[in-house]
Amino acid sequence: MFKKYSYLIILILIFSCASKFNYYEKVGFAKVSKSNDIISILPKGTLIKISNFENKQSLTIRTTKQDNKLNSRLAELPLVVYNKISLDKNFPLIQILSVKDNKSFTAKNVKIYKEEKTVANKVDFNKIEIQSIDSDKIYEKKILLNFGPFYFKTYADNFYKILKFSLKDKSNLFKDYKDKKYLISIGPITNLKEFDNIYLNLSKIGLTGFNIKLVK
Repeated sequence: MFKKYSYLIILILIFSCASKFNYYEKVGFAKVSKSNDIISILPKGTLIKISNFENKQSLTIRTTKQDNKLNSRLAELPLVVYNKISLDKNFPLIQILSVKDNKSFTAKNVKIYKEEKTVANKVDFNKIEIQSIDSDKIYEKKILLNFGPFYFKTYADNFYKILKFSLKDKSNLFKDYKDKKYLISIGPITNLKEFDNIYLNLSKIGLTGFNIKLVK
């Protein structure tokens, strides 16, 4: 009897240890961190892979601060990280993946990052022109927010009605129905300031589960 239950206890311990790692994956826009910290909603010290969603360049590093009120931005990143993965400062679209912690994790990369951060800490942010990152300037690239695809037209139509009722500006809301896949989109959005405003409206009704697409 004891032998029978001992196997069960071992299995429970194995699965409980495995479940301690919570996988996180999300795509969104970054913001420049004036404090040179790597800030996300994840706990401080979380190992993450930050990828430039356009060119797939990436950097694996630990978060240095947690902030649960980033709102429309996925993370705040130092300019060192922006430069490291060639991130577009006007449309800094990134993907964040949580990485299972490894005690032998790339000490070399950490050392390089610390050296670069030391240089970045000497930068006077008051003398750097970063206003364009959040300005209302119109750029060649545009943002589309896509909901779906829905596989039933009725669901898509009802969702469209909800968005139409909730959004202040309804002019950039449209349907993309083809091949029995029903997509609802908001756009084109011309800059991040406009994106922030739309995100704020959508967050009030809990509809921030969209996919972001950059188009020209």
